[in-house]
Amino acid sequence: MASPSCQVQLYYGPTSHFSLMQHIYRDLVSNPTAQPEPSSGVEEASAGLDLFSFRRIFFGTPDNHEPGKTTGVGDAPLMFLPYDLAKMLLSRFLSSLYHMTPYRPKAYYQSCLERIYDPSPAAHPDTLTHATILIFIATASLGTEYFAWGEILYDRVKASMAAFDEVVNLQTIQISVLMIRRPNSAFLHLGTASRKAFSAGLHKDVPHDNIESPENIEERRITFWSLYMFETWFCFHVGRPSSLSLRDVAIEYPQDPFIRVLVYLCKTISRSMIEIYSERHESLLHMWRVARSIAEDLRAHEAHMKQALGFGLDGDLRTGSLGVQQTIYVTLYYHTVLLTFRPFLVFRGHWRRGMKIPPSQRSSRTPNRPNEIPSWLNEACNHTITAARKTIHHLCEASEKNDLVKELRYHGYFMGSSAFTLIYDLLNDPNAAPNYLPWVYASLQNLSTMRAGDPIQNTIGAIQTVLSNINPSYGWFPYANQPKEHSSQRDNMTAIPQVSVVPDTQDIQPKTSQDGNSLLGPLPDIPASQWNFPLEGPETGRSGGIKR
Repeated sequence: MASPSCQVQLYYGPTSHFSLMQHIYRDLVSNPTAQPEPSSGVEEASAGLDLFSFRRIFFGTPDNHEPGKTTGVGDAPLMFLPYDLAKMLLSRFLSSLYHMTPYRPKAYYQSCLERIYDPSPAAHPDTLTHATILIFIATASLGTEYFAWGEILYDRVKASMAAFDEVVNLQTIQISVLMIRRPNSAFLHLGTASRKAFSAGLHKDVPHDNIESPENIEERRITFWSLYMFETWFCFHVGRPSSLSLRDVAIEYPQDPFIRVLVYLCKTISRSMIEIYSERHESLLHMWRVARSIAEDLRAHEAHMKQALGFGLDGDLRTGSLGVQQTIYVTLYYHTVLLTFRPFLVFRGHWRRGMKIPPSQRSSRTPNRPNEIPSWLNEACNHTITAARKTIHHLCEASEKNDLVKELRYHGYFMGSSAFTLIYDLLNDPNAAPNYLPWVYASLQNLSTMRAGDPIQNTIGAIQTVLSNINPSYGWFPYANQPKEHSSQRDNMTAIPQVSVVPDTQDIQPKTSQDGNSLLGPLPDIPASQWNFPLEGPETGRSGGIKR
């Protein structure tokens, strides 16, 4: 907790969800004719956090968490957790998130659980193996009615791992990855894992004359590349530099096909982070060309997906464990598309705000742009809108058909990011409400079916807050709890159904799209002179610094 002697200070970069929230906050509270000074520095962003009640997500502790409650229990046996419950939760983990961390075969971890519950102390696994099983169970519990066990078991692992803070081996690296939770916590744990991975030499393959078994070599490779995947993804998530650079890596890919396909995707994520957000672009034309090149890279990944899973991005929804892998890949894929093209949406938002300024009130800082937004910029923005809708569509459908998908609460991040992307564009184009609100309502309905509590509850509340600030008639109520008077509140707007299911697939593509596939259509033939708008200020994203 914060105190005068202990101030928490965090930075979130332009790819972060936090950055988009700041754009929305500024547009909500600022005068449309105001022209903020362009800045590439770090903004203090506490006011936006307070408006959206997101402070707990970026700073807070979990609901009902009592830090001292489980102190000193690291060496205690697990017998207080019924064996059948532990077995069920381990099985759910092995059917879901295990696919992102398949360090050893499932049968190995199942046998470890049996040994933990063996009445003979001699049969019990070592501390690190014990901690691994506990964190598996804790993670699986979070999306279920047994979520309270998650905090208890997490604290057990944290206490038991204190003695291993400076120990470098495969298991301590794996446990650091497995302990990722909230955005900042995940970033710190992954940073620790990255340092330990380099210390252990995991970035280099073992010599051919090494006596290690093929199983151990594969575990090394899975451990490193799984870490690379999480590190790349979460750094993209929070907009911070990565601790892992492929320039330093000389280790083969693992045999696991799903890890391989995620690694290929994350290499493109890293490219987007560097080439779109870290490099300075002289004009929108240059940024557009880079973004299109990244989109082509992404397009090639669908072949990898088909090879690994047996189907592509638009394949029929799968159930069970395969459905979880499908959803993990689809959400990461479309989120990469969304963030790669989001700067164009922000640019258009600033353009629209500039168009509202009367000529007599424009200052020397007001960009000199045409009054009509060119079709190529709208087309670029459609990539972001389509990616957001595809994410919402897939998560709504998959959650309804697959409980394993529904229980993965981190999907709330993808759902919230997609909803706020649509809201940002709606904020600058109120006429888009009939097209966008059904998708936002579908995302809210989906979030409301997840287990209550943070961060899901905060995301729902933030979306509702923004909608009501844009227009009180945009209010949303859970499908089963809509008050009778709600319909009268919306008489002053076009009737927009508060659907409990996702809109039809034919509504995914924005109606302004000029080609059949707004994600991967051909590059429009636009004279270069129309593209060379300078990028002033924060159009490519906004960095936020927050203190507590």
